[in-house]
Amino acid sequence: MVDRVSFSEQELNLDAIAFHHENLQAALFEFFSGSSASLLSRFSLESVDKARDNSLDELDFSSSMSVMAALEAAIRVDYLSRVYERRKDALSRSMRDLYREKANKAKLDRDILPRWAADTTVSASLVQQVTSAFKYRHWLAHGRYWTPKFGKEYDYDTLYAIADEFIEAMDQYAVST
Repeated sequence: MVDRVSFSEQELNLDAIAFHHENLQAALFEFFSGSSASLLSRFSLESVDKARDNSLDELDFSSSMSVMAALEAAIRVDYLSRVYERRKDALSRSMRDLYREKANKAKLDRDILPRWAADTTVSASLVQQVTSAFKYRHWLAHGRYWTPKFGKEYDYDTLYAIADEFIEAMDQYAVST
């Protein structure tokens, strides 16, 4: 018998991530537009704009990673909750079948997400967007050392919109069952 996962209830939500992202973005703009000794000792006047842009890019990457981590947590908590609570809808039954086969080792992209497309009214297109976004997360998590071929440009705003739409679809499905 596989041990149940004990939920920490410490996962981030998208609103908290957005609030943090906006605070850091504002702080970066303020820092790089000022004349603090720290700024001027580290950068020439010519390189301030470039340094600001690089810092904003890194913020985008780290906030993107947080968004995708929050989305993964939401999907995995939903998966395990459906298993533990023994809900009777088609998705929950499908998730229990998956759990019997793979338990806590179910793959997000190959096992869990396809069931959302197959067993709910969530559009296959949205599920595919989420699956593709997780390829971007994989690239971020592994250090961005290869040239990715996503077929689409990803950034914080794009990922936030995809994650928000999918979490909303998950919530709507939960209410409807």
